[in-house]
Amino acid sequence: MKILVIGAGGMVGAKLIKRLCADGKLGEASISAIIRHDVVLSPPPPESSFPIETLMGDLSVPGEAEKLVGLRPDVIYHLAAIVSGEAEADFEKGYRINLEGTHLLFEAIRKAGGGYKPKVIFTS
Repeated sequence: MKILVIGAGGMVGAKLIKRLCADGKLGEASISAIIRHDVVLSPPPPESSFPIETLMGDLSVPGEAEKLVGLRPDVIYHLAAIVSGEAEADFEKGYRINLEGTHLLFEAIRKAGGGYKPKVIFTS
């Protein structure tokens, strides 16, 4: 199983990846690869028995979601967000990341075709 973590540079994303690497599986399925994605990735990936790819980019930029969906992950954790005070201080940034980025991701999945239906875990 290939897993994509969008927002992998944040606290929740980094902890999720660490746990997935330690477990080596999600549910009963073995993990074959993890793709980390964020605008900025500060923590290095943990040690794992499978490859961990690191991609940097902005989900709200046209074409970025299609690039990620084109990798055909089986599971997508969408953790990217501008939260609390930052979103309140800059409404445009909050809308761009939280609303438009999510919309672009869902549209890229919808348009992928070929019966592609990844499991998407979205936090809000």
